[in-house]
Amino acid sequence: MKKQIWLAVVCLITNLGVFAQEEQEFTVPLSDPGKPGTLVASMHRGSIRVEGYNGKEVKIKVVTAEEDEDRDTRRSGLRRIPNAAAQFDIEERNNVVTISGIKSKRVDFMIMVPEAFSLNLKTHHDGFIGVKNVKGNIEADGHHEDIEMSGISGSVVADTHHGEITVAFDDVERGTPMAFSTYHGDIDITLPDDVNSSAKIKTTKGEVYTDFDLDLKVEVTNVDSRRGEGTKIQVGGWLKGDLGSGGAEYMFSSYHGDVIIRKN
Repeated sequence: MKKQIWLAVVCLITNLGVFAQEEQEFTVPLSDPGKPGTLVASMHRGSIRVEGYNGKEVKIKVVTAEEDEDRDTRRSGLRRIPNAAAQFDIEERNNVVTISGIKSKRVDFMIMVPEAFSLNLKTHHDGFIGVKNVKGNIEADGHHEDIEMSGISGSVVADTHHGEITVAFDDVERGTPMAFSTYHGDIDITLPDDVNSSAKIKTTKGEVYTDFDLDLKVEVTNVDSRRGEGTKIQVGGWLKGDLGSGGAEYMFSSYHGDVIIRKN
C-alpha cells in the first residue's frame, strides 16, 4: 500500500501576516495488526510527535505552514498566493510504516501508533521530537532541537546537537545498550529504580547529578608499555560506574550541559 500525498492550500489572515496552512489526516492499516510494528520518519524541516494508543492502526496528522516573507521587488503590486503545498509518501509494508520524500516546506507530523511500536525518527531544522507511551526500541536524531520522551518501555538511542534530551522510562529492555548524546544541552534521564546497567558518562563543561547509588571512576582507555620506550597512559575523559549490579552499557555524553540520572 503506497500513498503519494499533495497538500492543498488554505489561506489564513493573522496579525502576524499572511501564511498558508493545511491540516490533513490519514489512517494507515497494518498488514498484521496483532503484531508489533515500526515507524520510520525522516524530514529536513519540521517536528515529529508520536504517541502510543490502544489501537491497531497508525493515525497521521500533517500540518504544513508557510509565513509570508519579503519577496523580489519585481513582484511589487502583485498579490502573493501563499504556497503551503508539500509532497511526501506514506508507505506500509509488513507492519513497517515509512514517511519519506518530504521536500523543502516545513511539515509537522502528529502520529498515533499502537503501543507496541518501534520508532526511527530523524529531523534537521526546527525539528523537535516528542514521544509518549510507546513500548519498543526507539532511535531519535534531532540535530537542531530538543528530544522529549515519557512513558517509554524499551530502549532508546537519542542524539541531537543543539538541544536537550529528556527521557522518562516506565521500564527498560533488560540487557540492551542505550545511548544519549548532545553537544549543547542537558541530558535528563529517568530510569526504573531496579535497573542494572553500566553507566558511561562524559560532560566536558557540565556536572553529573543522580539519586542512584552510583560510584563513578575515571576511565583509563589505554596503557601502553613498550620496552625501552617508556609508558603511555591515555585517559579518555569518561566516567564509569554501575547502576544496580551492572549490565548493558548506558552512554551519556554532553559537551555544554549537565547529565542527570533519576530514579523512577
